[in-house]
Amino acid sequence: MRKLLQRLGCSFHQVSGFLFKADPDKQQEFLDTYEPDKQQAQAEGWRRYFLDGVHPLYGLEVLFCCWLLVGQRFEVGVGGGRKRLNILVAYCPDDHEYLDLRLTRDNINGEQFVNLLRLLRATHPEVEKFLLYIDGARYYTKPVVKDWLRRHPEFRLVPIPAYSPNLNLIERLWKFLRKKALSRWHKTFAEMQAAVSTVLDHLADYRAELDTLMTEEFPIIDREALGEGDAVAA
Repeated sequence: MRKLLQRLGCSFHQVSGFLFKADPDKQQEFLDTYEPDKQQAQAEGWRRYFLDGVHPLYGLEVLFCCWLLVGQRFEVGVGGGRKRLNILVAYCPDDHEYLDLRLTRDNINGEQFVNLLRLLRATHPEVEKFLLYIDGARYYTKPVVKDWLRRHPEFRLVPIPAYSPNLNLIERLWKFLRKKALSRWHKTFAEMQAAVSTVLDHLADYRAELDTLMTEEFPIIDREALGEGDAVAA
């Protein structure tokens, strides 16, 4: 059957999911302004970053499917799911710069977001303006954030439309991280942290893979291909 499908021009790949609440028109509006902003930023020396947070749970990323004989069981040890690593990231699509805050005890909140902005400012003191693409996380609107942004007008937050992970490059990086660091069992939480650090601290070692993954090509839902309960084309 596989050989027949291959002769027919088919290939085996994972189905691409989408959030059904996403608005194709808002996604297109975002892309319509994205390219002009990119050109202006590159012409005037601004820095652009995608921002997002991820929360790997210890021991719960290793479950998968496999073929077994009827009646067989294959058991994999997992953690309790109570320990997690909170990572707040800034990723620049222009030169692939990666900066993050990794938190093992604190949650990501407004104060931690301000700390990441301070890190960006300290890393590039010469930059006159930063464009930051963000999702709808609540900590971006906290009073401490609004107060800091009032005092630092060089930072401009650009919201990504709701339910649109397809427009955030960091979502691809998280999938890459899960594949490289979290798809195998780690005996301790510290070992999981070390595996995550091995990947994130050495992204240059994966440059060939990331060059094809982290491209500024954003497929969006095709409204004309949407039907009642039908699949979508991108």
